[in-house]
Amino acid sequence: METTLHVNTVILRQLIAAAQTLRISRSDLIIMLLKKLMNDISRPSRFGRMVQYQERNDKESWKTVHLTVREDDYEYLLDLRKLLKMSVSRILAFAVKKYLGKLNKKNITDKNHYKNYVIIKEFVNNIVCWRLFWGYPPNIERFLSS
Repeated sequence: METTLHVNTVILRQLIAAAQTLRISRSDLIIMLLKKLMNDISRPSRFGRMVQYQERNDKESWKTVHLTVREDDYEYLLDLRKLLKMSVSRILAFAVKKYLGKLNKKNITDKNHYKNYVIIKEFVNNIVCWRLFWGYPPNIERFLSS
């Protein structure tokens, strides 16, 4: 799937340099950074909060970045936006600041840490609930109710 992000030129230069150094695509690097952040989410943002976007300065400081992702990765991006109440572009900027300097060739082998995406509808006391799985759980049958 293809999508776009609005990225500050400073962050974009950092992403380009890191992708070249690590010998991976920019899209793979972006997804890797976002998945690292997914692992660190301890709780979602406060309910009722508006989605926060990046602060925008002059137009010359921003570029539209085209991103090619797998379908399940795209769903992760949507979940992150919903859970963190931030635009995916803002989440990326945060992930770059938090993780980019710590990446090296040795620790990029987990770039596909989350694979597959499962969503299951269930009822708890007549309340509709949706379970999102970032990956395919072993023994998925136990989560499926008839």
